Amino acid sequence: MIVKMKKITFVGIIDEKEQFLQRLQDQGATHITLPMDSLEPAEVARELQKVTEIRKFLNRLAAKERVTEVSADYASICSRREELGQRESRLQSEISALKKERSVLAPWGEFDPRDVALLHSKGLDVRFYRVPRRSFGVMVLDDILYHVTRQTEGEVAFVAMASVPLEIGQAEEKLPAKSLAQIDREIEAKNGELQEIKGEYAALAAEVQALIDAENRLKDDYEYQRVLLNTSSVLNERLFVLSCWSPISEEELMERIGPGFTLGHYSEDPEPGDRVPVLLSNLPAFDSGEDLVKIYSQPNYNDFDPSALVLYGFAVFYGMIIGDAGYGFSLLALTIFLHRKIKSMAPLWIRFRRLSYMLSVSVIFFGIISASYFGILLEPDNPLNRLMLLNFSTKEGLNHAMLVSILMGMVHLSIALGIKFLRTKDLPSLGWIIVIWSGYALLNSRMLKGVENPVASWVLIGGLSLVVLFTSTAKNPVIRILLGLNGALGVVQLFADVLSYLRLFALGLATMYMCQTFNMLAGMSYEALPYIGFLPAGLILLSGHAINIVLGIMGGVVHGLRLNFLEWYRWCFEGDGVPFKPFRRIAKAA
Repeated sequence: MIVKMKKITFVGIIDEKEQFLQRLQDQGATHITLPMDSLEPAEVARELQKVTEIRKFLNRLAAKERVTEVSADYASICSRREELGQRESRLQSEISALKKERSVLAPWGEFDPRDVALLHSKGLDVRFYRVPRRSFGVMVLDDILYHVTRQTEGEVAFVAMASVPLEIGQAEEKLPAKSLAQIDREIEAKNGELQEIKGEYAALAAEVQALIDAENRLKDDYEYQRVLLNTSSVLNERLFVLSCWSPISEEELMERIGPGFTLGHYSEDPEPGDRVPVLLSNLPAFDSGEDLVKIYSQPNYNDFDPSALVLYGFAVFYGMIIGDAGYGFSLLALTIFLHRKIKSMAPLWIRFRRLSYMLSVSVIFFGIISASYFGILLEPDNPLNRLMLLNFSTKEGLNHAMLVSILMGMVHLSIALGIKFLRTKDLPSLGWIIVIWSGYALLNSRMLKGVENPVASWVLIGGLSLVVLFTSTAKNPVIRILLGLNGALGVVQLFADVLSYLRLFALGLATMYMCQTFNMLAGMSYEALPYIGFLPAGLILLSGHAINIVLGIMGGVVHGLRLNFLEWYRWCFEGDGVPFKPFRRIAKAA
């Protein structure tokens, strides 16, 4: 449910503002809405950004290192990380330059540049050239001593020597004043320095807890400074005025703040137009739905909390899409393993774990009623067939499963429209519910039974009449009817939304067919290869079913949520709410 909020306003002496805000932050029971053009504590923000970036960098290494319990000074860690980062960047640039020099020198092999200089001093002109292969073939080098050091399809590298200055019409290569061996030694030395830096990073990563603690303190300070800078002052800076939202009463909040302040305060209920922050609070059976709802949009304060309906709707759709009991038991086993392996008591992990159990049970249920166990075809006398309600192996069963998907959509959308009608007394929503079910009754009579259903026809007309007459509140009857007729065109959207639930049938059928296909391929491999056929058969079964489970999970998540967020939300949910963000100290909680 959405927790009710009170708007509480404080008026106090300016000299007590800082202490009061610190006390208010200690309680963590208020949401303070800042103006759009709010002032920012730039210095704290820069420090926080720096610490966060360094913490993220070291966190990636901390998973491989043992984190120490005793925290070091975070400032020294940051300073050392920046120093090492600059040194690392310089070394990488130098290595890159050396590799470039090496690539330039490589065509002429290993030699000492000092030997070339010695030859020059003795009057011998030695030059290095790289020319296109086509140009080299037409060059006149009869009176010149030269040696080709490397040839490729595109170019030729050679050394030319003469006792007079060389003029062959080609640009000379300017080589580094180092040998290949010297360059390799320098690259190796600098790579060694990089390894030392990585070792120092590992040592810093062991102290990452200091950065985590510092980051939390800086976040607290940042939020405090923001509120401090944007709390308005009146009466020539003598008083401060602060308004906040709180899920607890004014009396309880004042009791928590305690005495010691000269304060005036009052509370009021939200007014139309207020951007009231939304705090969701649900029973453990429903709270996993809060995380699903927040994926798309937070409900606004005047909306309803769809967490429970989204959660159970998603679980049903997820189960229908995968729909194999073997896969369901596999997912359940994985959930139990993770439950025992991960001992975290973090609320998010607990909610995710609870959701995983629910989804696994849903998959098992729909797998049992469709008699699907890793895609294995059961014998007619198998007792498990007694639990089968959806038979995908016959045409009649497929039609039945398709109808179940459509009925699921009709029920789901009717719930959405019913919620809107109950909350807002919106008569067109009631009209659409009537249209859905009377339309189904009419089509069922005409197409399946071949008989007329006058009652369904009149009820359908009545439902459309509610839509036409009450879509608009205009007093002019002509405008009202015209707008109502325009609203009645929504029947196309409603029809499309109902048919969209056929994806439950289609995806479930695809999962089952892929199961059977992998089983068939494994069986063919087993029979085709005597004695060793079990090896490829086992590989096909393991990899094939693993891929199918992954695809099923992806389809279940994407399409299960899509039916809630698009088709269902369209008829009952507004969203665009502001999440309740308590003004609190996280460093204290950490």
